[in-house]
Amino acid sequence: MIRALVDEAIILDRRIKEDKKRLDEIKAALTAHATAEMDNKNLKYHQVYGETGRFNVFFKEKFEIDRFDMLRVALGELADGKISKKYEVKYDVDSKFKAALIALYKGDYSDAVQPLIILMELGLSATQIKGVTRKLKGDYLSDKKLLESVGVQGDLEEELDAIRQYKNWEMVNRFFGDLEDEQIIEIKRAIFVEDGISVGLDYEK
Repeated sequence: MIRALVDEAIILDRRIKEDKKRLDEIKAALTAHATAEMDNKNLKYHQVYGETGRFNVFFKEKFEIDRFDMLRVALGELADGKISKKYEVKYDVDSKFKAALIALYKGDYSDAVQPLIILMELGLSATQIKGVTRKLKGDYLSDKKLLESVGVQGDLEEELDAIRQYKNWEMVNRFFGDLEDEQIIEIKRAIFVEDGISVGLDYEK
């Protein structure tokens, strides 16, 4: 009995390793396909559909503060209130403030298209628009689920990206709207943002 368990464990371990290798190969192929689409359309998010679920791909950013003193000079009490220094020489940044700094650094924000216009073009009623507008976050997956909950179907990548850029603009305007160009330049010199890729499968458990 014990020997049989050992043999079964070896078989399962081999299968897991083989399956993981194949899964990694599939994820790599799907990521290459998705990032090509994202580069072509200048999007940060993309979903590849199967019959039973979706493969999600996101561009993500690595955020660092290189020169806190420069941020403090440019932002004053705002920097002190939103950023705390850790003794291992890392900075813990308020999540919304961090998102605003990343958007500012990359110029990844725009008020060219308001969510109201997008929702109207998607055919939502005035009542639906009022409810949806309050819940939009600028996050691809949560906003897509929100739109699906009111009957909007399809990929919606460009619409969701425009909503994300507008929500980014709101954050940037909230924190940095009254700053001079020289102060914006100093802020960009004080931080560092590096792009990366995040992938994941989305299906019913």
